[in-house]
Parts: sequence; structure tokens; C-alpha cells
Amino acid sequence: MSPPARTFRRLFHPMSSLFARMYVGIIVALVLAVAVMAFMATQRLTSKGTDEAQAEQQAEESAREFEQLNQGLHWLLENQLRSQPRERWAAIVDAWQSHFSHPIELRSKAEVLAQELPKRTRERLLTGQPTAWMRSPGLTGERVDLLLPLADSELVLVQEVLFGPPRELVLEFLAQELAILLLVLGVAVLVLTFPLYRHVTRLAATTNAFGRGELGARAETRVPEPIGHLARTFNDMAERIHRMTQEQQATLQAISHELRTPISRLHFALDMARHAQEQSEWESQLADMGKDVEELDALVEELLTYTRLHRDAPPLEWESIELVALVTELIQQLALFSPHLRIQLVADGSLECQGSPRYLRRAISNLIRNAQRHARTEIRVQLEKGDSGYSVLVDDDGPGIPPQDRERIFLPFTRLDDSRNRKTGGHGLGLAIVHRIMQAHQGSARVADTPLGGARITLSWPQR
Repeated sequence: MSPPARTFRRLFHPMSSLFARMYVGIIVALVLAVAVMAFMATQRLTSKGTDEAQAEQQAEESAREFEQLNQGLHWLLENQLRSQPRERWAAIVDAWQSHFSHPIELRSKAEVLAQELPKRTRERLLTGQPTAWMRSPGLTGERVDLLLPLADSELVLVQEVLFGPPRELVLEFLAQELAILLLVLGVAVLVLTFPLYRHVTRLAATTNAFGRGELGARAETRVPEPIGHLARTFNDMAERIHRMTQEQQATLQAISHELRTPISRLHFALDMARHAQEQSEWESQLADMGKDVEELDALVEELLTYTRLHRDAPPLEWESIELVALVTELIQQLALFSPHLRIQLVADGSLECQGSPRYLRRAISNLIRNAQRHARTEIRVQLEKGDSGYSVLVDDDGPGIPPQDRERIFLPFTRLDDSRNRKTGGHGLGLAIVHRIMQAHQGSARVADTPLGGARITLSWPQR
């Protein structure tokens, strides 16, 4: 089966397609609307209204018109019956029925008077005069009872006349128009639903392609709403998944590369330890293995921190922090690892800020440790508070970072050439973690030149 034929087969599948459901739903709604309108119109026509005197006057006028129209017919019917014996009247009326298009029968005067007749109709019956009773006006006509009291008897000849076209004739008359209405309605529904069906089908095909691993598949967004909103939402989701997949692949490749060196050293140290002849040689290899294990532990810790701070992670819990005290404590702790460097803190008194104490401490610590690996003699940490938020500036007098590499250093497992390479230590995750911490604080991390001659890395995040 060709794709167009398959498409139309799905579109017209009974009750399982958008077209069929919309078409049937609109037809049902139209039928209900017409039924309610007919009922309300009938109620208005049959109700007496607020002015009973006016309604009674109109009924009397209608009754007089019907009495005048049927005066001759009543005279003929009465004379025909009075010319025959009374016991044959019922049979004669039954024989007449085949010649009348409406019901005609004999009833007792008491039975007729037991109904809720209008005042004038009742008075004329009691005085033996022919009369008419307009029973119920409707949308297709009026039902009128023509009443002929027969003299010298307690019988009344009753004719139930419906003035207006019969319902069967109305339906037959409207059959063609109704068929045209349904056909036009079906074409209109098809014209409206087929583009929607086509857009949804394309979106489903894009979703299937993305599910099969085509991560570059994207939906067409220049379509009517709400399909356009759905397509944009899908594209945003696909973009996030694609980006996360690329990051995971890059991270896995980098992890395998980072793990290979300490594991290789461990294998080498184990092999050397097995062939060690002296106790001192064995202890030396054991110490080297300990350092490699510590390096693996540090790498795992940094990887865990980096993965916890992914873009879609839950928001951090912010607290009030005394930033000067926090940085002072960090400098005192980290200065022990570089006694040859002078670390200077620049701040005006105390500084209260909001953020995550744990992760801000980690970010500032990473910056200071990064500066310690590259500075020659001096590191300066400056704390500022502006109108838009807070800033931490860490300067060093090292070789600096070239402008073309200032964005790249925040990528995971990235190391620069020259002095900022593997020899300086680290796994290339420190600044990547700093970048993610700032993203979690709705802030940023950026690199610039410093008056000290090296690099300046600035952390900025807004007030809350």
C-alpha cells in the first residue's frame, strides 16, 4: 500500500481518527442544538405568555376564522347524518374516515366538555353551535379540533385537523438539503483536520527517528498552534538530550584517558613490588601505589561533584554567608601548600551574601588552588558587592591565559599548553566545576587580564 493510501486509510478509520471523531462530534452537536431550539420554540408557541387576555383574544379570533371556513362543511355533514337513523351514525362516520386525511369520529358531549376548553368554545358547545379549538401551535403547523354538536343528541362530531405540511413531507423536502449540508460539513472538517493530521504524523516520525538514535532529528516549528508549541517543546527536549549525550560521551572518553595513566602506574608499581629484593625498594613502590590511589580518589570525587551539578539538577539551597570570613579561612588552609607565595585578600569590612556555602566554598577553593599552580610570587583575592550582585576576583602573576583559550578552559578535562599543562597537576575538572557552580547560582565565570601580569578569573552571581 502506498504512503498516501495508508494516510487516507488512517484518516478515515472509524472512530480512531481525528477526522471521524470531529465529524461525528459536530453532527451530534448540531442535532442536539436543533432539538433544543425546536423544543424552546415549541414552548414559546404553546405558552400562554404573560398577557392572558391578549392570548385569549387571539384564540377567539382564530376560532372564528376556522368556524367560518368550515361552516358549509359542518352543514353538509350534519344534514347527511340527520337523514339517517341515529344508530347508523357511527358506521357512517367510520365510512367517511377513508375520504378524510385527518381523524374524524363521534364523541359524547360530556367527554368533550371534560377537556380544558377555552371559555368561548365551551359556551358554543353548550348552546349547540359549531365551534373550533386551536389545540397546539407548532413549528410545522397548528392542530385544530373542529367540533360539531349534533342537534337533538348528546354526540359531537370531532375532526382533528393539522394545518401545515406533514412531518414526512418536511423530511422528504429537506433530505437533499440535509445531504448537501452533511457533505459540505464533511469537506470542511476534512480540510481543517488533514493538515493537523499531517503535522502530527510528521512530528511522530521525527520522534521515532530521534528514538532510533538520530539525535540530530528536529521537528518543523512553522506549523499552526498548538502543534507549533508541541514541536518547539520537542526540539528543546531533543536539544537537551543531544547536548547531555555529547557531554556524557566526551566525559567518558576523558575519564578513560585520565584513568589510564594512574592505573598503568599501579600495574607497573605492582610488578616492580613483586620483584623487589630490598625492603626499602618494596616500601618505595608501595608509597607510589598509595599516591596513585589518592589520585584516583581525587578524580572520582571531582567527577561526582561535576555530575551532580549538571544543567537539569535540582536547584541549590541558598543561605546567608559571611563571604570575607569564608575566604579568609580558605586562604589560611590553602597557604600551607604554597609557602613561597603571598596570598592577599582585598575586601572592605564584612560582606554578607546569599548562596550555597558548600559549593561557593568549593568554587573559590578551586580558583585559589588553580592560581597556586601557576603563580610565581603573588596571588590576590578581591571581594566586591555591586548593584546586581557579588563578585570574587582571583588574580595571579603567572603566565596568563591567551584570549583564544579563555572560554575553553571551563570545559571538562581541558588543559592548556606551556606552563598550564599536566605537569602542574590536576585533572582538568577544577574550572569546569567552578563554571557549573556559577551556573547553578545563575551567575558566570570569566577570564580576563590582571594588573599582576597573569590571569584574572572572576566569579559573579546575583543577589536573591
